[in-house]
Amino acid sequence: MTNDILYSFRRCPYAIRARWALLICEIKVEIREIDLKNKPLDFINKSKTKTVPILIKKNNEVIEESLEIILWAISESKNENIKLIYFPESNKEDIFQMINENDNEFKYHLDRFKYATRYQNSNEEFHFRKANKIIKRWNNLLEGNKYFFGNNPTIADWSIWPFVRQFKIACESQKRTNYLEHSIKTWLDSFENNIKFSSLMYKYELWTPNSRKNYFPSN
Repeated sequence: MTNDILYSFRRCPYAIRARWALLICEIKVEIREIDLKNKPLDFINKSKTKTVPILIKKNNEVIEESLEIILWAISESKNENIKLIYFPESNKEDIFQMINENDNEFKYHLDRFKYATRYQNSNEEFHFRKANKIIKRWNNLLEGNKYFFGNNPTIADWSIWPFVRQFKIACESQKRTNYLEHSIKTWLDSFENNIKFSSLMYKYELWTPNSRKNYFPSN
């Protein structure tokens, strides 16, 4: 194996944040885009969670969680300043607390708002209000700051923006208005308008065992 392998799904926010970390840390991997409704056997055999992203290291060790992939990317980066900038020691506890809030409370309400029909007795409006309450709290943290912890993004920003983007997409599809206040909208725009965004969201062909190798980033 010449490169680490990332199994990914283009629109999955967990996969997006893992790919973002790899981009920023300048780590090139072989990427295998899969269909979550028709998962390849190779992926099923390698993954305990059966969901993306997973990273297969060159030594065949498997990293199953997107946050663990982010931390791995930081540790593997050849840029000595990466860790100091994006994962500062002084903010570690608060960073993990924010990511935990996103991955548990916000994601819970986001899913039941965005995919209300998938959940029995789910109250779409209730879950929208709960998700929006968290969004407003994050907006307040961004008042006067470009990112959650100042003028530089941290892995908290990396980990959360794909989910806020998903919230925005859900609101747009339902023709809702005024769902993002100015500060958090500007914050999200800084990622969606980033020069690296097109590389992040490049559309790869679905992987099969007979596919030619594709690499991320693609250039």
